[in-house]
Amino acid sequence: MSEKFDFGEHEVTEDGSVTRLAGWDTHQNLDEAQAFCKKIAESHYENFVVTNQFTPAEHVEHIQNIYAFCRYGDDLGDDAPFSDEIRWKLLDAWEQDLSEAARDDWNGNPRHPILKAIQATAREKGIPRQPFWKLIQAFKMDQTKKRYADFDELRRYCFYSADPVGHLFLYVYGHDDEELRALSDWTCTALQLANHWQDVARDLDQDRIYLPADTMTRHGYSYDDYLSRTADDRWCALLADEVARAQEWFDKGEELWQLCDPRLAVDLMMFSWGGQAVLASIRKQGFDTWRKRPRVSKLKQFFLLMKARRKWRAALKHAV
Repeated sequence: MSEKFDFGEHEVTEDGSVTRLAGWDTHQNLDEAQAFCKKIAESHYENFVVTNQFTPAEHVEHIQNIYAFCRYGDDLGDDAPFSDEIRWKLLDAWEQDLSEAARDDWNGNPRHPILKAIQATAREKGIPRQPFWKLIQAFKMDQTKKRYADFDELRRYCFYSADPVGHLFLYVYGHDDEELRALSDWTCTALQLANHWQDVARDLDQDRIYLPADTMTRHGYSYDDYLSRTADDRWCALLADEVARAQEWFDKGEELWQLCDPRLAVDLMMFSWGGQAVLASIRKQGFDTWRKRPRVSKLKQFFLLMKARRKWRAALKHAV
């Protein structure tokens, strides 16, 4: 895993007012802004690559811009060395800059270079402001909502935190279709769930518990058990339930593969297989994600890449 990208320092006054977001008023030329986004994307620290050899060349830059937008929001919401209240204000400043970027059909004058690049992507691909706005709302939610009563509440969070990413990919590949967006939600939410169950310890370090309270209650597992990171039969049983639910969502998302640009379908397969590999890793270690964070081995990633290569070759024959 590579190091997280260093965006620089945000400036906040003693009374909590945001005076400057890291990166504001830098790289204001579009070429420089897009090069900045590329640098962020190439320093990724995810389980799987952002763009790969199967991504059509004409889409790479746009996907890198979108990734940079997501990573910067993640930095504001998770890594900025401030209280939840100040992080919320940083995100609010980011949201205001997004609104400026989207002004007059994406012809405003944002201060951040990532939003300069996003403007170009949004104009070319016909992307509305809403999916970007939703992602910021998810980061804001993380500053104020730390517990989830049931899966409906968690699903609502995924509506903001995960589903918009799929919608953005669809726009990049030329799909503006509500049915396809609804189908992509299955995979995106499943990916978010897999990430939550992979990162229970990391999330708890930030006082975030995404596991629905009713699932814990059903298995006789309390918040005190959670806070003490108790990994017993109750924990393994309840996490097995949630892993099974995530698997069901991955399965339902596969319908989209037959309906979208076949080159996008290869990317979707990679995302889905990667998320399912995380679930498989959780199962393999007996659902104890407290003592060891589940990971997808380099060998497994290689096999998934080879599997995708075969699909990609077939997709090229059918690409429009």
